[in-house]
Amino acid sequence: MRLTLEIEDAGAAPPLPGEGAALVAFMSFAMARGLGAAHPLVALADRMHETFKVRLGPLTTFYESEAEDAEDLLKLELAWQQAGPLRETLEAIATVLATDERSRALCDRGGAAGLPGQVDAALGLVRGAEAAGRRVRLGYLL
Repeated sequence: MRLTLEIEDAGAAPPLPGEGAALVAFMSFAMARGLGAAHPLVALADRMHETFKVRLGPLTTFYESEAEDAEDLLKLELAWQQAGPLRETLEAIATVLATDERSRALCDRGGAAGLPGQVDAALGLVRGAEAAGRRVRLGYLL
């Protein structure tokens, strides 16, 4: 799996380290919060939200990057978001991962040891988009 990060009027950003696979996995499991799933990345999302009050909504706004029909195109268009809230979410996640040993352990147990570096790389791109006044879109490729 690969993360795609697009910047409005600039196209696709360069690939993240590890193709952003750990970040895509975390995004997917963050969406599964509250659905009864048991996985270390669900526990990490719960910890981010409940203990550290990280707003995960901007990170869960994404769609598959390869549209197959008109419905996919519409949903992909709806995935565009303002860069500021996503930047805030990524900054909060980066802070937690840099300071909380238990969160890093959940990354490792969830097979997402690369998550901190991928969050940092995405954060740099999103900051640039925000500074340019451009929206961003998160997607994934299987």
